[in-house]
Amino acid sequence: MRKILVLLTLFGSLLGAWGFAGVGESLAQLRQLPQNGKRGVTGNQLPLPMVAIGRETLRLAPGGLIFDTNNRTIVHGALPAGADVWYQVSSSGEVQRIYILTPFEQTRLDQEKK
Repeated sequence: MRKILVLLTLFGSLLGAWGFAGVGESLAQLRQLPQNGKRGVTGNQLPLPMVAIGRETLRLAPGGLIFDTNNRTIVHGALPAGADVWYQVSSSGEVQRIYILTPFEQTRLDQEKK
């Protein structure tokens, strides 16, 4: 009886660990991008607070955030050139948020465009 309880406990913990392992992946796929954003591709690195997106040079707003594909915030200097991004601009024309798109998000946005 004791062996069965040990095996059930071990099996239950393995199932729990397996179930939580894929959560980060699915959360990244389900990230909600702001509705009022724009899509673009980052250009060459510019001095802070400027960012190049497409053919525009925009100013990153004070407190503006940049999110990587794992939804972690990164610093301005870590923003890669040539990244497909979704960005949100304030009414004053400053970039408030930049999201580096995952392949899943790129596909989803491509399908929504059609």
